[in-house]
Amino acid sequence: MLKKVLLILLLVFSIISFYSPVYAENSIKAAFVRGNDLWIKIGDRERRITAGAYVRYPKWSFDGHWVAYLKGGDSPYNGELWLYNIKINKHFKVAPNITRGFQWSPRENKIGFLKGKDLFVLNTGSSFLGNQVAVNIENFSWLPDGKGLLTSSKESEKLNSDIILSKVLLVPHRPITKHFYTVPVGENELYISTSQFKWSYDHKWISFLMVPAASLSADGNMLCVLSSDGKIFKRVDEMLNYEEWFQWGPAKNTLGYISGAGREALKNKQLKTVSVPDFHRVVHTPKGFADRDFAWKNNDILYASRSKESELVDVNKRPLPSIFEVSKKQVQVTFPPKKKGDFAPKFVNRSHIWVRTDRERANVFVSWNAGEDLWIKDITLGTWYYEKWHWDEVLDLYEGIGIGIGKV
Repeated sequence: MLKKVLLILLLVFSIISFYSPVYAENSIKAAFVRGNDLWIKIGDRERRITAGAYVRYPKWSFDGHWVAYLKGGDSPYNGELWLYNIKINKHFKVAPNITRGFQWSPRENKIGFLKGKDLFVLNTGSSFLGNQVAVNIENFSWLPDGKGLLTSSKESEKLNSDIILSKVLLVPHRPITKHFYTVPVGENELYISTSQFKWSYDHKWISFLMVPAASLSADGNMLCVLSSDGKIFKRVDEMLNYEEWFQWGPAKNTLGYISGAGREALKNKQLKTVSVPDFHRVVHTPKGFADRDFAWKNNDILYASRSKESELVDVNKRPLPSIFEVSKKQVQVTFPPKKKGDFAPKFVNRSHIWVRTDRERANVFVSWNAGEDLWIKDITLGTWYYEKWHWDEVLDLYEGIGIGIGKV
């Protein structure tokens, strides 16, 4: 009799676990695209979220309760903005014709997005219409406290006019816009916008790119650092217009970035770090190699996706990268099979994660301590441009502690 009771209780518990949210704090969580549909994976459980959609740029909310994504559209870079609530398994359409630059607040389930050059903020706790908070905006990012946004706009229609940075404070009734800093643009310069903005761990420094007009941005953009009080501004180096290619250290004021002009990712791309406020610069890429993605592991160690330098030869002859651990020593840590390469390294929940591809298929691998395991099979390929692969189109890793994915 006791055995029967225990079996029944075990069966009931299994059913409840299968249909209820999974609270696995140490599980790695991913939103990814497979077959152009949105999927979610937490630990070893995965689930398809859409059916027959064309999804790109999945992005987790700060607490892991929501995933925002673009659906449809005539390219990977714009479409309908949708939100998916994991707890209630429901999708909400926000707006059409939205570009990939939408951003979740770092503190609340609010999302900012540009429609044309008009900036909107949507609070998932109130409505799904979005409120217009600013106009004539080139780019934006949330302030670290989530109480407002930092925006960029041109002073005038002239190509060489200065770039105005403003803070939009989200106070009750009506947003308040305050001038923050004027980025000077020279008479012979054609900087027309900025990238999004990134804050150092202590919120005392801001990094961003100054982006020139038209095709010029494909070959060179200016990495800048600005103090949060607006008193120190420094042009740091030239690099390509890839926001994932500049990142602050997790707990120190050191900015890592991949420098180098020219749109080819196969040459003249060096991983560097620069400390502030002394702006001491260190080059980490050995001669004859190109670094093509990177991530911080901790304050002293980075991961770099690295290959030999090459001209833009026939595709089958172009080198594919492996991942190196970069500190005082440089050690290769992944060893992809021939004709496969490892991209987009991340370090999440004490796990090293990366994408491996042969240009036709792509999988996500994970390594906890030693060795490597296939974690997600057959994600959709990100687009690529002169050998720069855009894996953020099809993969986003949740770096906090959130809820599980329920029924799988």
